[in-house]
Amino acid sequence: MPATTLSLSPLTILDAAPPDQVTAAAMAGFDAVGIRVAPAADERVWPMLGDTQVARETRSRLADTGVDVLDVELIMVRPGFDRDLARAVLDAGQALGARFVLTLGYDTDEARLIDNYAWLCAEAADRGLRPGLEFMKYSPVQTLAAAVRIVRAANHPAGCVLVDALHLQRSGGTVADLAGVEPELLPYGQLCDGALDPVWPSDDAARLESRTGRLLPGDGRFPLVNLVAALPAGGALSVEAPVAALAGLPPVERARRARAAADRVLSLVASR
Repeated sequence: MPATTLSLSPLTILDAAPPDQVTAAAMAGFDAVGIRVAPAADERVWPMLGDTQVARETRSRLADTGVDVLDVELIMVRPGFDRDLARAVLDAGQALGARFVLTLGYDTDEARLIDNYAWLCAEAADRGLRPGLEFMKYSPVQTLAAAVRIVRAANHPAGCVLVDALHLQRSGGTVADLAGVEPELLPYGQLCDGALDPVWPSDDAARLESRTGRLLPGDGRFPLVNLVAALPAGGALSVEAPVAALAGLPPVERARRARAAADRVLSLVASR
C-alpha cells in the first residue's frame, strides 16, 4: 500500500504562529502541515498574504525542517466572491509549495457556486494547487453528496472533495457513501473523533464543536479505521482536532499527541 502523507491541520494548534506550527509539526514527526493564510471566522490570522516577514519565516522553517505544506486555508466562495482575494490566497499557497487549498462553498445559488468554483479550479491549477471543497452541516454545502455534485458539475481535473470525519458524521453521511465517489475526487481527508450523536445538530452547536470541541483520533466513536480504509490508498490525511481539554498545553505537545493518536488509527488500518 502506498505511504500516507500525514499532516497537522492548523486548527489543531491555531494559537501558534505559522512558523511555530511548522516547527511543532516537525518535532511531532508529521510529514506536512497546513497553514491558515486567510481567516475562517473572527480569529487572529498572521499576515501571510504577500511577501510578509511571517511568510518569509514560515518558508525558512519549512526549508530547515523538510516539512511539506499539504494545504493552505482558506477560500470562501460567497455570493460576492472576491476573486482578487482568492488569487492572493492561491499565490500564498504556491509560494509555500502547497498541494491543496481548503475551500468552502457559502453560496446558496448552486449554479453561481459551480461557476465560481470552476474558475477557482482553473486559477488553482495554474499554480499547482487543487481546491478541496469541504462540506459542513452549517454551510450551504452540507453533505458529501452536495460537494461531489458541485465538483462534478465544475468538471475540472483540479476539483476535489475534502472529507472531514466530523462533518461526515454530523451531516448523516456514512463511510459507505464514499464507495460511489471517483477516487480521484478524494485525494485527502481530515481526522478527528467524537460522539456518534447528534446527527444534524443545530448550526451553532456544530460550529462550536468543529472549532473547539473535537477529540483526538481514537478517543471517540467515529468509524475512523473504516473511513481511512475507504479513502484512496496513498492519499493524505490531516489531523484536525482542536481539543478543549488540551488547549492549555504547548503547541508542540498537542502536535505530538495528535501524531500519536493518528499513528494508532493507521496501525489499526494496516492490521485489517
